[in-house]
Amino acid sequence: MTTNLDLSKVNKQTSLLDIKRGTTPAEYAAFLRGQGKIFFWDAAQFYVVTDYKLAQEVVKNPAFSADRGSFFVSRMPNVDMRLIKDFFGIVGKMMVMSDGADHEKRRKAAALGIDGELLEYYKPLIEKTVSRLVDLAASKGHLDFAREIAEPLPGIVLAELFCIDAEDRSGFYDSALTMTRFFGGAAQYNNEEGKKVNDAALHIKGFFQKLIEKRRAEPRKDFFTILLANQAKFGLSDDEIIAQAVMMLVAGQVTTTDQINNNMYQLLTTGALEQLQKNPANLATAIEEFNRLDPGVTYLFRTVRQATELGGVQLKPDDVMFISNHAVNRDPELFADPDECKVDRAKNAHFAYGHGPHFCLGARLARLQMLACFDAFVRKFPALRLDPEKPAVRNHYALSFSGFESLPLLVR
Repeated sequence: MTTNLDLSKVNKQTSLLDIKRGTTPAEYAAFLRGQGKIFFWDAAQFYVVTDYKLAQEVVKNPAFSADRGSFFVSRMPNVDMRLIKDFFGIVGKMMVMSDGADHEKRRKAAALGIDGELLEYYKPLIEKTVSRLVDLAASKGHLDFAREIAEPLPGIVLAELFCIDAEDRSGFYDSALTMTRFFGGAAQYNNEEGKKVNDAALHIKGFFQKLIEKRRAEPRKDFFTILLANQAKFGLSDDEIIAQAVMMLVAGQVTTTDQINNNMYQLLTTGALEQLQKNPANLATAIEEFNRLDPGVTYLFRTVRQATELGGVQLKPDDVMFISNHAVNRDPELFADPDECKVDRAKNAHFAYGHGPHFCLGARLARLQMLACFDAFVRKFPALRLDPEKPAVRNHYALSFSGFESLPLLVR
């Protein structure tokens, strides 16, 4: 995939999102790392960390907070906050926006709802779903992987995990994407977009309010029933229960779709497919390597809660710190030959799923989907390749998220 940005003309007034859109993941990582281990970017008015050890400190040091509400508000001077009160009412109660005791109780309750036993229960469903989608592709000989595999797969799996009836699924992806775009900074922060994201939040919240009543009356073997069963144990309100469910649904849908797309592109452009066809036992480690090289979640960020020092830089309360996963994942002090794709790379402690107390709770579920999906494609399609007549289209739709809009493949 070619790039079109002259990095020699870039300065600190240039949007980091525009730079990301005009470069490959390797070029973007190299550019950011060239700015230093920690630096301030004028156009965005926040600090960026590119060093692995400093990134670890940010996510583990209590001086940095996951409660980023003040950051969002500061970016919305022209938005009537009353228009997005429902959106913030949900987001503010999510574990990913919480610190300390609030984060701990919300995370523990949700973790019980997505434990190994439940994932094992749903593993055959994941494999069956992948098989059905792959067989459809095989019958045609070609497919748009982004739209026919990467988008529907997580949606179907999550709908089954929540036991959401088929007729209720259609609006979930659009609402989830709307919330993710707004959260990630892709949407315009104006009243029109504010109303749109608030409506999306209300749509999803309304569904879960009804689902609470259904599951209390008729428990099922699903994530939401387990979450409700542990509600009293952790002292969670109904709104907190809903917020964790929305988080799992939104994050689990959109970011998994992005990572599956990015991984397929890495599989087909790095020589990894040929290596895995010879030695399929390396598939699980190869997927982690794809995650490292092309993370769907491109930035993690925190606000400074109390004055502190990081990498020789003095920080004050309300400063904002962005961790570049592209750069951190290619830190040569942690990863030998960081720009190479090594399908057998061991101890691959990348940041694609975060790190520390906020490590992605849905990582195991995402990995199950990816393993089933890529196992099927590697085994069934020895002639798998990008479609030379239909170029892949990247979708860097937000500073913090990146995927593909279209990824045409030929399978025979």
